[in-house]
Amino acid sequence: MKDVIPMRAILIALALFLAAIGGYAFKEFAVARNAAEVPTSIDQQISQYLKNHPEEVMTALRLAQAKEERRKKDEAQQALDVQQDQIFNNPADPVLGNLQGDVTVVEFFDYRCPYCKRVADSLMQLLKDDPNIKLVFKEFPILGPESVVAAKVALAAHRQGKYEQVHTAFMSHKGSFDQATLLDLAASVGADRARLATDMQDPAILGLLQANESLAAALDITGTPGFLFGKQLVPGAVSLDDMKELVSAARAQAG
Repeated sequence: MKDVIPMRAILIALALFLAAIGGYAFKEFAVARNAAEVPTSIDQQISQYLKNHPEEVMTALRLAQAKEERRKKDEAQQALDVQQDQIFNNPADPVLGNLQGDVTVVEFFDYRCPYCKRVADSLMQLLKDDPNIKLVFKEFPILGPESVVAAKVALAAHRQGKYEQVHTAFMSHKGSFDQATLLDLAASVGADRARLATDMQDPAILGLLQANESLAAALDITGTPGFLFGKQLVPGAVSLDDMKELVSAARAQAG
């Protein structure tokens, strides 16, 4: 993921910057006036100052970005503390591994996300290698209508006890994600196609997807995959070795 300075941070930075330089800019303005070099507008004054002091602009932007990142991190931690049950123990969420595990891993994902597909096998291997992990899946379809359809079919399969099979099939699938194809694929791994087609329309399934979207926003998860290893938020794809280290850290923190 690329680091992008949000527009809000830029506006905050410029506001702080202009306030900070106000006294100095006024002094320069007075000198310029005495020298008969007064710009014709305040915009020109500001523009000229910024051209003459680019390093101060960049410093202000960096400070504002750091402040914004701290604010988001603090708000995400508050959301994590307040909504722990919704995040870790929502009975509607599909769960694999040890339901009584001492470390809970949560994944926000999209079936059409190539990075989610890349880590899918590593997650399954993590469960095999460590029998004390509880893995919670948060369907987070952000890559278009076909992603939403896939999430609905998978959650419908969860009602039949076929979530793991369908989840694995969808993560491995590289073809079309239209509804008919997904229903056929789910049926090929043991799910009842007709029941899937009915259950996926249940408003409760859409409600769960909307709840996951709200949780992701509260935790500042803006892309997929997004992980929680215990209470540590980890954005982006993670290698199996890194997963194991994050689990060990979460276990140590909990202990």
